[in-house]
Amino acid sequence: MIASAAIQTLLKGSIEAFQSQDHLLTKEYFVSGALGKNRCKLDAEHRESVYKIFLDYQEYLRIKGLWDDCDRVVSLLVRLEQAKATNPSFYDAVRKSKVYVDEIQDYTQVECLLYFYIGGPGGLFLAGDPAQSVMEGTDFRFEEVRSVGYFVAGSSRRDLIPQKPKTVNVNFRSHSGILDTAAAVLNFLFVQFPSSAKQLERDHGMFQGPRPGVCYNTGLKKLAALVKGNVKGVVILTHDDSTARWKRVLDYPLVYGIREAKGLEFKSVIILDFFLDLSESLQKPWRDLVLNRTDIDFPARHPLIENALKLLYTGITRSIQQLYFFETSSSVAGDATVRWLTTSTVQMGNLKQPTNTTLATKSNISNMDSMSLTCDEWIALGIDNAEMAEDEEIRLQNALSLLDKAVYCFEQAQATELAAKARAYRQSVQF
Repeated sequence: MIASAAIQTLLKGSIEAFQSQDHLLTKEYFVSGALGKNRCKLDAEHRESVYKIFLDYQEYLRIKGLWDDCDRVVSLLVRLEQAKATNPSFYDAVRKSKVYVDEIQDYTQVECLLYFYIGGPGGLFLAGDPAQSVMEGTDFRFEEVRSVGYFVAGSSRRDLIPQKPKTVNVNFRSHSGILDTAAAVLNFLFVQFPSSAKQLERDHGMFQGPRPGVCYNTGLKKLAALVKGNVKGVVILTHDDSTARWKRVLDYPLVYGIREAKGLEFKSVIILDFFLDLSESLQKPWRDLVLNRTDIDFPARHPLIENALKLLYTGITRSIQQLYFFETSSSVAGDATVRWLTTSTVQMGNLKQPTNTTLATKSNISNMDSMSLTCDEWIALGIDNAEMAEDEEIRLQNALSLLDKAVYCFEQAQATELAAKARAYRQSVQF
């Protein structure tokens, strides 16, 4: 993952790479540390290793006659530059008066440059959250967007340089009970990895709400019965490589990978086995993090903790009303996190009469209140899944999975016509 992010974000996806010969960053430039420690967090030894992996990767692409997303975007940029120089009328025809981009943190610099080329001066509106930069192969900071503007502007077109980012600290999705936990996760990120995302004021919800619940050592049979009973309609979030297994084990379709669910929102969410499924190499470092046992070398020795924190934050903020952490077995990371969630205090209530309470509360799976959705909520969730399946860039298997979810949601709402349409669309996509 570290090598992939360096290749896609820096060696092929940076402005410096685009300006280099063959649009690839040279070894001398990369290894020398010229990108700066905030952009490339690898030490010299690891930069050498990553560049060797990069050369092997490029050779593999050449032998197989393949290309990747960076190659595709660079090709488009080169063609646009050629059109601007030789066929201005064609270049003007492909430009747009306004370009709006959400989830900008998922894009590399060369992808941002493409938006600058087709958007024109003052024609861009970019929105995103650097703390949700969880897409594999990207490592985003808003400073990189402004540097793209400087590249496009040169010395004469200062109007092309984006304004400094404006921040929104009022969260219209989640209530304070969920946001307090999300803020605590972000605090770990900002303290241990200060250059990973710009530190902002914490989000504030529009209303109060219940703290997240923690269910530890939850039996699989009880969990399977729960999602088909009291909490039918709850969305389960897991690590993306675990979704197929959990759909099969629970016989329940509303299981999403956290990356897959980014940009969506759900009434009720269970984050399942997030800590148990952390790799063995991250179990003890995660324990040391949440129990405040880190030292000054912690970020350099455990860079993947940064990605795990961003992933957890993204999962937490998918929830609108109810959030639960379920762990089916004990683990080093899970034991420490349960202790942290149920003993760390946060101030709640109004400013005149604040009260201190823990971030989360231990929950009894047998006494959980109903989280069932209304018919309208089932239909809305089904439509969301169906619309996601129409994305032109989505993989076939992911599109089929989303349409299965849509059919399930429409059936729960007894919306037979919508369910039939979703099934027909699934057949057309498959064949």
